[in-house]
Amino acid sequence: MHKDTDQLLRSMSSVHPISDGLPSGIPLSRPITHRWFPSWRFMTSIMLCFCFGCVHLMNSNMGMAIVCMVNSSVTYDNETYPSDAAPLLDWSSDEQGYIFSAFNAGLLVMLFTGGMADKFNAKYMILVSVFIASIANIFLPMLAPISVYWAIFSRFLVGFADALLQPAMNSLITRWFPTSERSYALGLATGGRQIGTLIIIPAAGALCSQTEIFGGWPSIFYLSGFIGVLFIASYIFLGADKPSKQSCISDNELKFITISNQSEDVGKKRTERSVPWKNILKSGAVWASVISLVCHEFPLMTLIMFLPSYLHDVHHYHSTENGILSALPTVSLWFAKIGSSYLNTWLQKNTTWKKDTICKVLNSIGSIGLGVFLLAATFLDKSHAWMAVLFLCLSMASAGLHTPGCQLALVSVAPAYSGAVTGFTFFFVAVSGIIHPIITKMIVRDRTAAEWNLVFYISTVIAVFPIVIFNIWGSTEVQWWAKSKKASVTSQESTDATKTVQKPEV
Repeated sequence: MHKDTDQLLRSMSSVHPISDGLPSGIPLSRPITHRWFPSWRFMTSIMLCFCFGCVHLMNSNMGMAIVCMVNSSVTYDNETYPSDAAPLLDWSSDEQGYIFSAFNAGLLVMLFTGGMADKFNAKYMILVSVFIASIANIFLPMLAPISVYWAIFSRFLVGFADALLQPAMNSLITRWFPTSERSYALGLATGGRQIGTLIIIPAAGALCSQTEIFGGWPSIFYLSGFIGVLFIASYIFLGADKPSKQSCISDNELKFITISNQSEDVGKKRTERSVPWKNILKSGAVWASVISLVCHEFPLMTLIMFLPSYLHDVHHYHSTENGILSALPTVSLWFAKIGSSYLNTWLQKNTTWKKDTICKVLNSIGSIGLGVFLLAATFLDKSHAWMAVLFLCLSMASAGLHTPGCQLALVSVAPAYSGAVTGFTFFFVAVSGIIHPIITKMIVRDRTAAEWNLVFYISTVIAVFPIVIFNIWGSTEVQWWAKSKKASVTSQESTDATKTVQKPEV
């Protein structure tokens, strides 16, 4: 029996193939479970959080930096521009829109990098991603004064870096985490985006207000690039593409991950698989996730990219104060994302609710709150600025519930092809991201409250679409085309074997 079960466990390891199978000689009567903390799964989620923080920090820094980079935006209390400050840039409103859109143009490449993440080493993709973003940020202050096109190209590279990162991360999560832990792991990892914003926006506000360090605004980009280099140095030693390549992982944890992910096997090594694009394109569950994520990201682009400009134009906050207040909605998003992701995991384990039901309820609450509070902010003028910030905090907090909602569906409908599905989905997110800042800058020409309110109205309408779309067609179940007959047979055999080898925990 020991021999048969060991062979079964080895066959299950081909979900994300490992060269040497499971460790031999391990007593299989040991319970198939492993604690979350401390574990290498926890360490992996923390490193992914750090990674997302670095790349998103290098993306969101432009939203604050542009306030003190461009001639038309900069104001000083004494109305004089310091002689030792970095030069101001004469960028038009349209050119600023192109700079913000360039990031999303880089994201378009995700349609191709998504398939790569399922076939190649995700660790190397992550390292290359952060390296490209770091180089782009370090060189931007040097080249932007020469031509606006260098700034556009730099932002394109940061978008390209994100196009490598997102599918690689989703693919890596399906290798490292059992289904029951993916919501929380996804929340922790993608929470790095908010942490990156929390670090850079207040820091950028402070760096904007001084000229001693690199003349002011260039220091924002140098700081961002340096943090990226720190991540690269740490992830080279601590990161691993899959559990079997992590030399420090315990035998029990490796066995736990492998058994938990057994039913997601397609029966072939990743390098031999062909992505079932026809089935992906015909899948209602995939399209529901695509549409819902686009509708979720569009309002977030408004808040993340343009919140500093909005607070500056409508509520007249200066750089340092602006930086602090712009970070508050992001704090709300981070807490809501972590809390709702944990709530999803807790509800799966402690209630009779189906995973699909939990996912759709959380997603619906998120869409309603995102739209309602975003709309509420438009009724307030500068005399109620504090209340506008509060409503934007509540709007961002609501958006956090999409993580255990439509974002969880991305890594659930087809775990073996999660990179491809992610790339396909974020291609459309990128298209909307290109359109969004261009439209915003076309609307906000005189930087009046009425213009900004129109931007918020558009975002509100888009935010509530997933209430219908995701509830009808969305799913977190593994789709039939993402399974194989071999996986189904293996799953049944594993169930029988597990009954034999498992003992209840004391």
